[in-house]
Amino acid sequence: MKDVYDTAFTTYGRVLEMDVSDFLNQVTKLPVAPEGQVLYEAVIPAFEGLSLFRDFSDTVYGDMPIEFGCCHGYNSKLNGLEYHRDSEINIAGTDMILMVGHRWDIDYSDNSYDTSKVEAFLVPRGTVVEIYATTLHYAPCGIKGNEFRSGVILPRGTNEPLRNRPVGKGEASMLYAVNKWLLVHEESGETGYVGQLKGRNLSVADFY
Repeated sequence: MKDVYDTAFTTYGRVLEMDVSDFLNQVTKLPVAPEGQVLYEAVIPAFEGLSLFRDFSDTVYGDMPIEFGCCHGYNSKLNGLEYHRDSEINIAGTDMILMVGHRWDIDYSDNSYDTSKVEAFLVPRGTVVEIYATTLHYAPCGIKGNEFRSGVILPRGTNEPLRNRPVGKGEASMLYAVNKWLLVHEESGETGYVGQLKGRNLSVADFY
């Protein structure tokens, strides 16, 4: 287990030095997720009312329209990997673990990815991480079974339902939602996706 300050993380993303104290106060006010569940809300008005929201829009995303939400809950497994056409920002509202891979390791001949290539990184509470568009990622994992809380900033509209699902092979068939390409492991319980993770469905314990 490395952390996001390790040089090994530099091909996956970078740490942004920002004051997120107001966010850390707000994220503690969210209701606790049901045991064993991971929740995602793309837009949380209380987050978008923070001055931090304008900082991300103006500075990090170059005046693009963005959304500021949260992913939180209980997770200890890989289960899936996704990517977007742009960077995603995560703000660690608690200590949490990211499992990541490289998009260039996807085998588009059968839309598969070998989970043995996945690496895990600890993200300390209060850390802001830019996850590059070339990085495969998914819901973070908690520490020792505790609930994780992660702020999520993405271009506006990401993860909304598709108006038109592309018909085709390769990458097009992995498009699951707006600006979201997805691969899942058979043990995740998800069905109907072309992108598949091959190998073990890794858990946090595999990296200790």
